[in-house]
Amino acid sequence: MCRTFMFASHALQGAWIPRWRRGGWALPACGLLLALTWAGPALAAKPAPQATPEPSGTSATALDVTEAQVWGTVRAVLGGTNLVVVTPEITRLDVRLLGVEPPELPRQGRPGIQSTEGQPFGPEAATYVRDLLVDKQVRLESYGKDRAGRTLAVVWLGDINVNLTLVKEGLAWVSPSVAVPKVRAVLEVAERQAQVGKYGLWALPNPEPPWEFRKRHRLPAE
Repeated sequence: MCRTFMFASHALQGAWIPRWRRGGWALPACGLLLALTWAGPALAAKPAPQATPEPSGTSATALDVTEAQVWGTVRAVLGGTNLVVVTPEITRLDVRLLGVEPPELPRQGRPGIQSTEGQPFGPEAATYVRDLLVDKQVRLESYGKDRAGRTLAVVWLGDINVNLTLVKEGLAWVSPSVAVPKVRAVLEVAERQAQVGKYGLWALPNPEPPWEFRKRHRLPAE
């Protein structure tokens, strides 16, 4: 049975152990089929065949691409979703985790941009990804690039789907702009489960999505 975390504030009390290290999760029956077709070893004993993502022409960020597999080592984590990955050919890839948006981190003010204290669970999300991935070999399930030229990818550390785990832990929202249907479907199932269980940021009374936070503070996306 999943355990629910309760926080008196957004500051963690003592050492925080992610739920994936303490025990398994159970997806609702309605989402099990979707989970097994994409989440692979993270949710099933054997990985299911990968499906080709459906093209979407309704979004400005729609990805009409075929999934590609890339292996490399994570050399740096910038924030909660941006990675620097070096491939065996010594090629640097700037990678963004596809489909997830963690809470905003504190920002220093500069001309035209005010300082902000960030959001609850922003530092926890960044620390989680950094501790999990830095200097580790990963597999990237990539789906093209964003407007900044970063590779958009589902990141696998062995059998751990990092994108999915962030959402399950309540450390990220599902991005409203994700345009790969099979990725969106599984992440949304995980988000609903985190909401019901009040995991991470969902234990807060009124969690604010990072895109709304940026709009309110007139901050650019990073």
